[in-house]
Amino acid sequence: MKKAYQKQNHRRTKRRGERIGTAGSEEAVQLTLDRSEVLREMQEGLHRLGVTLGLELAALMMKDEVERLCGSRYEHRTDREATRHGQQRGVITIAGQKIAIERPRVRSGRKGRELPLEVYGLARREEAMPAAVMARMVRGVSCRDYEGVIESAADGFGVKRSSVSRAFTAASVKKIGELNERRLDDTRFPVIFIDGIGFADTTMVVVLGISEDGSKRVLGFREGATENGEVCKSLLEDLVERGLDTSRTTLFVLDGGKALRKGVIKLWGTRALVQRCRVHKKRNIQAHVPDRFWADVARMLDKAWAEPDFERARKQLNTAVAYLDRVAPDAGNSLREGLEETLTVTRLRIDPALAIHLVTTNPIESAFSCVRKLTGRVKRWRAGMMKHRWCATGLLDAEQRFRRIKGFLWMPKLIKALDATVAQDKKIA
Repeated sequence: MKKAYQKQNHRRTKRRGERIGTAGSEEAVQLTLDRSEVLREMQEGLHRLGVTLGLELAALMMKDEVERLCGSRYEHRTDREATRHGQQRGVITIAGQKIAIERPRVRSGRKGRELPLEVYGLARREEAMPAAVMARMVRGVSCRDYEGVIESAADGFGVKRSSVSRAFTAASVKKIGELNERRLDDTRFPVIFIDGIGFADTTMVVVLGISEDGSKRVLGFREGATENGEVCKSLLEDLVERGLDTSRTTLFVLDGGKALRKGVIKLWGTRALVQRCRVHKKRNIQAHVPDRFWADVARMLDKAWAEPDFERARKQLNTAVAYLDRVAPDAGNSLREGLEETLTVTRLRIDPALAIHLVTTNPIESAFSCVRKLTGRVKRWRAGMMKHRWCATGLLDAEQRFRRIKGFLWMPKLIKALDATVAQDKKIA
């Protein structure tokens, strides 16, 4: 038994357009529409009107292409190289749905083989439906709701949740390839952020780079049980194979995880400058400090990190360590660990307009917020590539909204400071 969308549509449609000549080297077409019908379609919705017009226009353009190949119907031509060969039911994609259409067929007059119609080929592109589904799902539409948020045409199909899910899977697999196959040879990334985002029982370690002009770009991601050193090392090795430069000094902004730092040092060695995220460090310290002391501790930390002189800032942090050793020894140990790495950007003497954005992992956290918003409605994570597909889709969607980092005009000064850094002057704990 045929499904509803497979049933032949016997309704006859009026001829609504005709070829009217040329505009430069391109053929021009004109739609002649019934006024009352257009008004009715507009009252039902402009989206539906657009679908109707799109269907009519596709049919008219195919007819126009046939006339260019075969000449006018019943016209006697001795130099004809193609002939009409009836019609066949076909499918095109319009406004996020598949719609059946009667497509004309043309055969070569000499060899008798069928000639493909260019217009039909463009209208039925296989990637058109997945792209339409992807555009809606990254804006919060679920597979179940997809059919309800579009105004389906009378003969539209392919909008049920199973079809939409398959289309999204195809589009998101393409996103993984797009992200993992990017070449990085032509761009230097003097600043690199590395952090992880949780997906159920696993963690995706993500790398985001800041280019010389201040633009942000997602460089890659890798799945692991935790933010362990091997996962980070494997991810960075893949980026190096794709062209990421390890021969020049690079500033890495990390959340303090020893595994991430270990992976960075293995590949960059002394050419890696590590800036510990001050927000993460502050949270770690606060977890060990009694509430009655926290206001004083937070004030001491903020004052030290706002100090533009490296030596004075380090002295103030050591004073904070001595205070914490008296009120909360574990908090003092937490601050003592990686103390100077929280001042790496201060030591480079970068203008505060740029420096304030390089002392935390906030740039990569903003991308994570887009991923969490996209994946927040996922109820059950399946095995295989599902987490990779959703993560890649969310990251690339976030990347489209990225702006250059604030203070990007000071990037040349940062690069100069990085290049001038001598290996023996680097202090990596």
